[in-house]
Amino acid sequence: MKNLTIALSLFILMSANKCKNDTDGGTKSMDAMSSIADTKWVLQSLGGNALDLPEGTEQPWLKLAGENFEGFGGCNSLMGGVALAGDALSFKSIGSTKKYCADVQPTEDSIKSMLGKVDSFKMEDGLLKLIGGGTELAALKGM
Repeated sequence: MKNLTIALSLFILMSANKCKNDTDGGTKSMDAMSSIADTKWVLQSLGGNALDLPEGTEQPWLKLAGENFEGFGGCNSLMGGVALAGDALSFKSIGSTKKYCADVQPTEDSIKSMLGKVDSFKMEDGLLKLIGGGTELAALKGM
């Protein structure tokens, strides 16, 4: 009987700890999403280099909302899915409208390619830094 009481006590203790850990994980994910969601993030640099766009070109930007993102690549509208858990971030099903703008197209193509490589993010000095494979891929400023 004593062994049964000890086993039952351990089971209850371990179950309570599991529930606590699950709750904390959900809070971290919600905190991360609320910290970067519903803000227009304007691209400042790509691959460590400042953007070089023709004069009068609207700056590329992204906005995350729930499980989706929208944006502008310099010529076309961008859209797709986004997954965020803690500091893990990924963009999926990345699409765009299909206009061709010769002066901006290489930059826009680089942005779409970069989004597919993102696996995490960090906030640093007011900038949203998109990270892939441990390397900073882009820096964006909230507006």
